[in-house]
Amino acid sequence: MKKLLILIAFLLFFQIAESQVTLLPSTINFTVITIELYPVDDYTNGKQYIGLFGNKERIDILWNARYNPEILDPINVTCWLNCRNNTDITQCYGLQNCSFQGKTGAAACTIFNPKYNYSSINGIICIFSNPNYPQLEYRLVDGTYPRRVFYPVRYSVSAVGGTYLVGKEIPLPITFVSYSFLKGNYSALLHLSQQSYIVIDNTHNTTNVLGYSQSDTVYPRVTVIYAGGKTTLYINTTANELPSCNSNVDCPPKEAIIQGTPHEVSCVQNKCQYIFVTEIGSAYLSLPEYGRNELILIFLSAVFLFFLVIKSR
Repeated sequence: MKKLLILIAFLLFFQIAESQVTLLPSTINFTVITIELYPVDDYTNGKQYIGLFGNKERIDILWNARYNPEILDPINVTCWLNCRNNTDITQCYGLQNCSFQGKTGAAACTIFNPKYNYSSINGIICIFSNPNYPQLEYRLVDGTYPRRVFYPVRYSVSAVGGTYLVGKEIPLPITFVSYSFLKGNYSALLHLSQQSYIVIDNTHNTTNVLGYSQSDTVYPRVTVIYAGGKTTLYINTTANELPSCNSNVDCPPKEAIIQGTPHEVSCVQNKCQYIFVTEIGSAYLSLPEYGRNELILIFLSAVFLFFLVIKSR
């Protein structure tokens, strides 16, 4: 009995002592690894998270992706052209794309013979992921994959009519500004809707090669040989990088190509042309202002008008 009481007392003492032991809280550190993008150079002469360069034969897609904190794992990158769904990449499968797997940092891949959509804005969507842990990928705060948009061909046109003096050859300034992904020339072809006593020289109507945000002015020549009041002048503009056409329906809508309001779109000699309208006036010089060339031109014009009147009778 005495031994039993001693055992019970020992157990009670141990239980009380155990209840007074304080356990220190343990600390476990978790490291969250993310993928981050850094800006790179671009055809816009600015910095972009997905950079683009290219021509009709290729699109070079550039990026600078790194792990944070930095690890030695490789990175997977796949970019698609003109995928319309930037939340579900399975919708991109089968479209033109390029891929990369390698070290983090600045890198690129290329889509060859890209099928540009000239009738609307184009887009590049890229997925950045860890090949060892596919669930580790880069997304924006709204859950979408990074996307970059561009227009293959897009430009603005500005031209101002005026009053042209009889006998004077005057250049009509027409300014183009490029907002295109593709570099190329732009041209303006002047023409009249009806017979008029105006001579047009369209040999000075093509710009230099323009890149994004670059501008150039062309100067087709206009010569008035008879003062006939106001005349409507049509300015057909086009870009050499536009695809060929067989009819007007083949041409991209003006909203996709022009920053401005062209009068109409027309397929002329297998080229899409975006037509603007301006108005020019004509007036005579005063007699002291005439030189020899102007007098000769007036004399020839008078002879022309004389025979025109005789023929009409």
